[in-house]
Amino acid sequence: MTGVIIILILLCAGLWIYLFLVMKQIKEINEVLADVQNGNLDRRIVVHRRTLLTDTCYKINEILMKTKEQLINSERGAVRNDRLMTCLSHDVRTPLTSIIGCLDAVHYQLIQGESSRESVETAREKAYLLKQYIDELFQWFKLHSKDEKANLKPMDVVEELRRIYAGWIETFENSHISYDFVTEKEEIYVMADKLFMERIINNLIKNAWEHSDASKIWIEVSVVKDYAQIKVKDNGRGISAGAIPSVFERLHQEETSGNRVGGGLGLAITKELVLLQKGKISVESAEHQGTTFCVELARFL
Repeated sequence: MTGVIIILILLCAGLWIYLFLVMKQIKEINEVLADVQNGNLDRRIVVHRRTLLTDTCYKINEILMKTKEQLINSERGAVRNDRLMTCLSHDVRTPLTSIIGCLDAVHYQLIQGESSRESVETAREKAYLLKQYIDELFQWFKLHSKDEKANLKPMDVVEELRRIYAGWIETFENSHISYDFVTEKEEIYVMADKLFMERIINNLIKNAWEHSDASKIWIEVSVVKDYAQIKVKDNGRGISAGAIPSVFERLHQEETSGNRVGGGLGLAITKELVLLQKGKISVESAEHQGTTFCVELARFL
């Protein structure tokens, strides 16, 4: 009888200690949550002993870590959006001011004859640049609203690249830029979206033409295992090592002697279009040694 009583006393004592630990942990959880509610997302629940609440504590800590990460990303997004709006207002206002100035000069007959025609032509060129920028902006927002879907079909990438590249030959010749198209095979089939591919290659060539000060821009196509590798290369000024990690970021730009090199919406859009086709894109560059953008797409075997 005495033994039973001792066992019951020990059980009650053990239960009381366990309940005490649980209550202590509940108190700590409430303290942490109250601190978090006041804005301190760095608080975590420390688990000293395993109880019924241990898994709950781990899950709360996981939620807190994810919440903090989402908040950081949200703050970064807010900064990027502020920068976007600042750039938007500048990039739209500048050509628009020029267009209005040219047209006002003609309208109020401040200039006449040949000067009048030149002013109208300048306004026309600025209007096309503005439209191009707005088209890029629309494409960017469309991509990030998840409305854009890739229509992947088997495509001879060599034939498609030749067609796209041919459209740049007159521009290269007028700009005194040499060019070449190198491929190890005459036919390489990939799974790709034709419209996306045209936009990707045009963006990469345009980036090299506008910003690299290159004397040669060329394309190389090869096969690496199960991928087709497309390289758009130039022998221009290159990109600094510090700027390379940010090349594909929205509105990234590197200033060199007052000229913009790299980024902007064009390269950010290019990366998104490559990813939508389940491909990869990378860049290699060295200052004064040129730049290579490499796109990899899965082959259709």
